Amino acid sequence: MAKRKSIPSPLSIGERLRHQRVDVLGKSVRDVAKLLDTSPIHVSDIETGKRTPSEDLLVRIAGVYRIPEPELRAGFTRPDAVVQEVASENPISAEKVPEFLRTARGLSAEQWDKLIKQAKKLSSEKEGDA
Repeated sequence: MAKRKSIPSPLSIGERLRHQRVDVLGKSVRDVAKLLDTSPIHVSDIETGKRTPSEDLLVRIAGVYRIPEPELRAGFTRPDAVVQEVASENPISAEKVPEFLRTARGLSAEQWDKLIKQAKKLSSEKEGDA
């Protein structure tokens, strides 16, 4: 019987951060902690999944680690603050935003771009009506 090759699982966000810090940036935990203006244990806890970064720290991590912010947000399941802001703006938004996001789940980047373009068009029509 032939051996099946195991497909490596994708790295967790903490593993991705550690890989980027060590293998790509060549920095120690202390080096990165200084750049992030936080403690080495805090960096270590984030990389091992024991802690999740604050909004401000997540943005700083993106810059220091040179990892796109959306990748970090997805990895830490921390959407941009505007998502909560829009979703709780008024009762209609509180009802419709979750429905919209559930419906849009799984769209490709191209489909999202089309949807955003359509939303901008609708938004500009709304402004014209005012």
